[in-house]
Amino acid sequence: MKKSIALLLGFLLAFAACRRDSPETQIQRAFSDCLKAIEASEASAATEVLHPQFQGPESMDRAAARLYLMGLFRREKAGITILRNELRVEGSKGYQQVELLLTSKTPSGLLPQEASRRIFQLLWKSEDHRWFLVELQTL
Repeated sequence: MKKSIALLLGFLLAFAACRRDSPETQIQRAFSDCLKAIEASEASAATEVLHPQFQGPESMDRAAARLYLMGLFRREKAGITILRNELRVEGSKGYQQVELLLTSKTPSGLLPQEASRRIFQLLWKSEDHRWFLVELQTL
């Protein structure tokens, strides 16, 4: 019985700690999880953070983003290094600008026909206590 109570108390404390995370921390966690999924070549996991009305470059929607990643992962294994990451939150919206170095996990080093350094502007939106990526623009 004591073991069950201790386990329940531990779970409740962990849950309470998660709920107290700042919006910035929640967005950074979602962003980090997405990058890890990309590096692991997991298109479905990488697109979980995308809002149903997601808009990307060249009118890319959520489904197109998933297909793009699936095609990329068949050819390459991507590596991502964050060079700069700026984030501000205003109410239920988060504005993030990141500069990334994209590399390949193959011996050639860089992704073919791609610039290795990219800057992205991201718009996040909070819905039901969860942050979703609504818009991604290449700068």
